[in-house]
Formats: sequence, structure tokens, C-alpha cells
Amino acid sequence: MSEEEAQRYGGGTGGGGVGALSVDLLGQVLDRVLERRDRKACRLVSRAFARAEAAHRRALRVLRREPLPRLLRAFPALERLDLSACASLDDASLAAALAGADLGTVRQVCLARASGVGWRGLEALVAACPRLEAVDLSHCVGAGDREAAALAAASGLRELNLEKCLGVTDMGLAKVAVGCPRLENLSFKWCREISDIGVDLLVKKCRELRSLDISYLKVSNESLRSISTLEKLEELAMVACSCIDDEGLELLSRGSNSLQSVDVSRCDHVTSQGLASLIDGHSFLQKLYAADSLHEIGQDFLSKLVTLKATLAVLRLDGFEVSSSLLSAIGEGCTNLVEIGLSKCNGVTDEGISSLVACCSYLRTIDLTCCNLVTNNSLDSIADNCKLLECLRLESCSSINEKGLERIASCCPNLKEIDLTDCGVNDEALHHLAKCSELLILKLGLSSSISDKGLGFISSKCGKLIELDLYRSITDDGLAALANGCKKIKLLNLCYCNKITDSGLSHLGALEELTNLELRCLVRITGI
Repeated sequence: MSEEEAQRYGGGTGGGGVGALSVDLLGQVLDRVLERRDRKACRLVSRAFARAEAAHRRALRVLRREPLPRLLRAFPALERLDLSACASLDDASLAAALAGADLGTVRQVCLARASGVGWRGLEALVAACPRLEAVDLSHCVGAGDREAAALAAASGLRELNLEKCLGVTDMGLAKVAVGCPRLENLSFKWCREISDIGVDLLVKKCRELRSLDISYLKVSNESLRSISTLEKLEELAMVACSCIDDEGLELLSRGSNSLQSVDVSRCDHVTSQGLASLIDGHSFLQKLYAADSLHEIGQDFLSKLVTLKATLAVLRLDGFEVSSSLLSAIGEGCTNLVEIGLSKCNGVTDEGISSLVACCSYLRTIDLTCCNLVTNNSLDSIADNCKLLECLRLESCSSINEKGLERIASCCPNLKEIDLTDCGVNDEALHHLAKCSELLILKLGLSSSISDKGLGFISSKCGKLIELDLYRSITDDGLAALANGCKKIKLLNLCYCNKITDSGLSHLGALEELTNLELRCLVRITGI
């Protein structure tokens, strides 16, 4: 075998095993290894696999700035680069790392909360990544118009997140609009220096917009007049836009019939009449978020809601005053719902839930947070009718117990998330929930009746858990059981678990995928 062939197949002359396979073939094998720890094992036992991953790796998340230059050179096929957790990253270190690196394949860069990166670093980034299509600069609170202008040089941008870039004004938005006419997804949520003028110019220049988030801006109905001319817009979020009212929704309803998702949550001056006119002009709506906005639901709104029977999949009415008859009408009129949000709604009863779910058998997400009139009878109705249920939020529903949860666990095998915070559940309830082998998120905060025995049930059967909230609810033995059985946990809340000691915390070393750990007020811990 020639030296050239040896290099091609990833092994030396006369080599066998995986070293005899081509880098392309080994790359395809690695693409099918889904677990991160298994991919790491392949790299460690075989140089051929290490070379193959270097040649085929598409995504990289960097935690420290020091190895960044070496990593960018080691992976020439990167498409997605996440620097959001790269501590102390600034303009100088970013520019130095990018210098000389071949990043012609990079399409997406995440710099969320990278507050040390300014316009100089962004200029270097844009110059080094000629095929850049998506940038996340969210929560970089110091970013302003100069940073926006630097990003505007990336003419191929299709996605841009400027959420909480507090220094961005109409001028910065204008730079982006002129420089990036192919933008499809844009968020400038919380950029409160942007006005109707900026929105109007954006709409005139970026006609390909499909998703737009203007939440928490001080814009008026005039912005909705401009937005209504976007012929391809599918998603619009305007949470807490206090200057928008029914007149603005009426203007929006006269535009293109392309909208599929609208969020008017916390818009204090929007009424059900305005929403009715919006629905009248957008007959293909799939998602409607109106949490904490409407004081009452009028008949006009309900009658228009029925016209969305074939398309509406998500309806959030959190914070409303509801009745059993209203929930029955929603159930009969919106039979294809997959998500319903009734968090903190007054008037939610077993009768109302029963009539709702009897007609909505496709529901996958049900949020009943703080609906304290709900009992096991509601859980029975959900179990009987919603076999596809994946997410059930029951925080502060103090009238449910292990009997209702037994029905849910037995009838809803696809359950992936359940919130039982402050519900008073016990070990028997966890014994039933352990049947839900697909469970990914479990919240048990303020559950004083559970013990290590109950957590042992969960750890023995729910090995797929990635998020667990045990606020005030665990000891060292329970932590040992969890570390032994739930090795995929990424987020763990142990706040105020005042029986945990240093010995208990030592078990966390077995959780190799743990990324978020909350440890407030652990009085028996001597040091971390």
C-alpha cells in the first residue's frame, strides 16, 4: 500500500481492523453513534476514528477560549459553532482564533451571552465565515448599532437573533435590513430603542421574512400595518407590546393569509374582538398564544375559533377566567388541538376538563398549572381520552394523588414530561410513574412526602431522564440511586435539600452529561 493510500484509509501499511476502512466510511459509522460518550470512546480507542471525526464533525461547542484556535483548525468541516459558553471570550481572542482558520463551511454561530465580543470580533467573524447564514447574539446586552452594522456585512444571513441587545436602535436595524435582504427569521425582542420607523424600513427591505419577534417593544399599530404587507410571514410574536390594540390586529388581518402562529400574550389592550378579526383574516392559523391578555372571551372569538377547526393545533389561554361551558365549546370547535394552556386560569374544574378532552384526543401537551380545583377525576378523563399525551403540567394542583397518577402512567406510555411541583405526591405515586420509561423531565419540588425509596423507583426504570427537579426533596441515599440509574441527567435542582452532605454530592461524578446544577442553601455541604 502506498503512503497516499495509507493516508486515505486511515492506517499504516499492512494495518487491519478499522484502520483499513476509509475516512468517509468511518465518518458514516460515527454519524450513527448518537451517544456523545460512545463517540468519545471510539475516538479514544482508535486513531482512525479520531481522524474520521475530525474530518466529518459538523458541530462544536467550546467552553474555554484557550483551545479555540487549535479546535477551529482541527475540524475543517464545521457547520455549527457554539461559543456561548466560552468564558472570557473577547474581540482580541476571537479574532486571533479566526486568523488563518478555514471556516468556509461554517453556517451557524451562537454567541448568546458572549458579552465580551463587540463589533471588531463580529467583523472578524463575518470575514472568516463567507457562508454564514445564522447568528445568535441574544442577551449580549452591550451590543448596539456598531455590532449590528458588523453583522450586516454577512449578506447571506437568513437567521438573526438580537434579543436583549439593548443598544440596537432604528439605525442598527436599518443597517441589517439593507445588508441582509434575504433574512427569513429575525428577533429583536427587548430592543426597546427600535420604533415604528425601524420596523417599516425592515419590512420594505426584507421581503423574505417568515418569522419575526417584536416582543416588549414600544411599537404601535403602525408597525402592524407595515408587517401586514409581508407576503411570506408565518410566525409573529408581539408579547407585551402595550401600544398595540384591536385596531392593529384589524390592520394585520387585511394582509397576506400566510400567518400560522401569532403570540399576543400580555398585550393589555387586545380584546377577544381583535383576535376574532385576526382569525377572520388568517384562516390557516395553527398556533394562537393569548396568555394573560384577554379579560373575557366573547362569543365572536369563539365562533371564529371554530373556523380554525382543521388547522389550530396550539391554544394558550393562561390567566383567563374560564368556565366548563367555555372549555366544552373549545373542545367541540378545536378537535385537532395538540397543546392547550390553561395555567393559572380561574374556573377550571373536572367537568370542564372532561368535556374538553372528550373531543381532543390528539392532545400531547396539557398545562393545568395552579388549577387548584382539578382532582383525580380530571386525570382519569385525560388518561381515558389522551393516549398520545407527552407533557402534563400540574404544579400546585394539590387535590391530585397517586390514584390519578396511576391512571396517567398506565394509559399514557409516551409521557415525556410531568410537573408535580407542590402537589404533595408520595412514593407510591413515583412507583406508578416509573412505568413511564420515556420520561425525560420530572419536577418534584416541594414534595415533602417523597423519600429515597420513591426516587429509587424512578432511578431503576427512567434511565432516559435529562432534567430532574428535587427542590427540598432528597438525601444522600436518593442521590446515590439517581446517579446509578439516571446517567443522562443534564439539569439537576437540589436547592434546599438540607439533608445532603459532602458524601452525597460525591455521587454526582457519575453524571457525565450534567451541565446545569443548582445547589442553593445546602447547609451540610462544607465545600464545592
